[in-house]
Amino acid sequence: MLELSDPLWCKLNSACGFGKDIPLRLHELAAQWDENDARELMYGDLIHQETCYGATYAAAPHLLQMALSDKNVRQRMDIAIFLGHCVLCAFGRVDGGFLPESGLNGLAITLDSWEQTRDSYRWMLDRGAERQMVADCREIVGLEPPNGSELQKFVAIRDEFIALLPAIRSVCELAFHEHTGDEHIPGYLLSGLAATERLTELAGLLESGEDGCFSCRACSAEIDYIVIGDSMALYFQKDETELAGAQSADRALLDWQDGAARRADSMVIAFDDQEDESTPAVEKLIGLAQQAENPKLESLLRNFLGKFMCSQCGETCKVCSVVPR
Repeated sequence: MLELSDPLWCKLNSACGFGKDIPLRLHELAAQWDENDARELMYGDLIHQETCYGATYAAAPHLLQMALSDKNVRQRMDIAIFLGHCVLCAFGRVDGGFLPESGLNGLAITLDSWEQTRDSYRWMLDRGAERQMVADCREIVGLEPPNGSELQKFVAIRDEFIALLPAIRSVCELAFHEHTGDEHIPGYLLSGLAATERLTELAGLLESGEDGCFSCRACSAEIDYIVIGDSMALYFQKDETELAGAQSADRALLDWQDGAARRADSMVIAFDDQEDESTPAVEKLIGLAQQAENPKLESLLRNFLGKFMCSQCGETCKVCSVVPR
């Protein structure tokens, strides 16, 4: 764990600059939890638009430590959801084919990749940054590049984050059991649990919830989906020149308003325990979903684990992969 007193924080990038103030904010949250401050730190500085940063991975062990105390039920839920989302963002783009040298989205571990994290600040100075940003940009551009021992610490930050996945999984599961009666929280925690198993496609869908999109695994066709009752209706996105009727999103909205999938291109055949091949991770997720008081969560999960016939290529495909990446 990178100590909060370590000067390396000043060389760890975040969504709002570099991380010199993050150790103090982590220390203050550990001393007295403030939900608004925590949200601003986690979703304002440590992750932005599904992008992680060096400071994200260095902060994760400290946040996890705050979540471990038996009395910190509220903190645990907030942190577990964030860390699950963090794991999804860390590996999601990697699993989607974007492979940074560190193996984690947004983490620089070489001098060249670290210098790239300062490019935007150089660009802002060259083009006349706003007055209130000039001092910060100059400070970042003027930082001494990390030396060899500091670059080794970047690698250690990566290795520790990867080693934390079982602990993050445990915290997500504990928070899940503490909030089984909530309508929405268990779904986000189940997403985090799937992410720690490197089931990133499934995790992303669980995070999206009852409406979203995915791609056909055979032909890459873009597909919108909505859940109506226990069923998942699919609407294939098409070029405007090919459309005789409404756009897929419009058809989905109309069906959702009607409460019936009259305009759907295809329907998902939900995962069946007796007929479909499973894995220990999938069985664990289904078992947890069955413990949630909201029955929609199990139905949603089974649909995401299900299959459909693609109206574009004619293949029968799974909605998402259940093979860890």
